[in-house]
Amino acid sequence: MSKLELIRALYEYNDWANNCVLAAASGLSEGELRRPLGASYGSVRGNLAHIVRAQAGWYWRWTGEGLELWRAMGSDPAFSAVREAFAVSHKQMAEFVGGLAEDEVARTLTYVDREGTERQRPLWQLMLHVVNHGTQHRSETAMALTELGRSPGDLDYVYFELGRA
Repeated sequence: MSKLELIRALYEYNDWANNCVLAAASGLSEGELRRPLGASYGSVRGNLAHIVRAQAGWYWRWTGEGLELWRAMGSDPAFSAVREAFAVSHKQMAEFVGGLAEDEVARTLTYVDREGTERQRPLWQLMLHVVNHGTQHRSETAMALTELGRSPGDLDYVYFELGRA
């Protein structure tokens, strides 16, 4: 399997896993979505907003487009705005990943991190980071959802693949 094939599979998994968590969260009230639960970003809604903002931020670094997701969500988005941002982000990422050629994932990208430091990494590493980052925060969110009686179920990659078989 090439790096590009792996990246494409992981981005399909990322969309699937995000949608599993979003589906479970959609059964919660706005109060439950915002309830402090010890997640990195304080609540189910906070974690989900962080995941989609991170996806949008990396997409912007790679393409120079997509920051309208940040603006549309505002500083304290309702769950409906978070869901819509995921739909847009998933579409943008799928188009981006689908349009890549094998040699493009190896190209070095220069970007500025949150502290203002210029960094350089191969695109494939940055793309892997986005999926891994989402996995971390989805795991926290899944635990919070389970505590609220709304488990998203098994989010492991193998379950995604078994569902595609």
